[in-house]
Amino acid sequence: MKAIYRRLIVFIAVFFASGIFGTSSYALKVNIDTARVEISVKPGEEKSGFVTVQNYDETGSVHMKAYVQDLVYLPDGSNDFLPIGSTPWSLGDHIKVGPTEFDLAPGKQEVVRYVLSLPSETKGGRYGVIFFEVAMPPSQFERVGASMNVRLGTILLVTVENTEIVKAKLKGVNVTKPRVDVPLTVSCVVYNEGNVLARPVGDVKIINDQKEEAAAFPINKDKGGVLPQTSRTFSAEYKNKEPLKKGTYYAQVVLDYGGEAYLGGQTKFVID
Repeated sequence: MKAIYRRLIVFIAVFFASGIFGTSSYALKVNIDTARVEISVKPGEEKSGFVTVQNYDETGSVHMKAYVQDLVYLPDGSNDFLPIGSTPWSLGDHIKVGPTEFDLAPGKQEVVRYVLSLPSETKGGRYGVIFFEVAMPPSQFERVGASMNVRLGTILLVTVENTEIVKAKLKGVNVTKPRVDVPLTVSCVVYNEGNVLARPVGDVKIINDQKEEAAAFPINKDKGGVLPQTSRTFSAEYKNKEPLKKGTYYAQVVLDYGGEAYLGGQTKFVID
């Protein structure tokens, strides 16, 4: 098990706008360690780990709830979360966490443990998030008659060893031509045909009609993922100081997603 992010300190502040709710404010200081974990298991193997939740507030206690949901990456790359068991890659009832509810006194911490027990026939990847939901003290909201819950999450990326199918395809390359205050943008759609998370990363090259390279820039340099049997759109902007001259060009995209061969595609566009 490898923790990618060893520490995440989150300061969540809820401010009430002056003139509507007055000038009061409440700051909540909670830390979770870790924020993302990659786990490799053998078929049928049980693995466990823990997340430390700490209250950095020196005066106020917080009440916490821990629970698991499915992780979803929407086509535009944003995250979404669904009730556990909603997706083909769900951890389902094969993960247990505890304690599921607890109080954190000022300056104190709680260790929340999780146990993974995937069936021996499980293949590929399983993905989810352990949420730690904070119920803000009602006393903080008595003046305005409001309540609010906030949550922090630890993402779990689980892979069953020697069962991975790494396969993807490029479903299209598009160019959005520059407008006032909007740079030229190259985008592509990647469909993950495999059973594990894919992280396509690569480059865009702009080639002119003399087959000369006019520009090159990275795409998905942050290594955003594509979940199994889903699509995701990746975009990159041309940010050179010198705009492209009028003429015919080709935008070429080459991506390495961890499979046997690179993904590649191109499209033609005209600057006029």
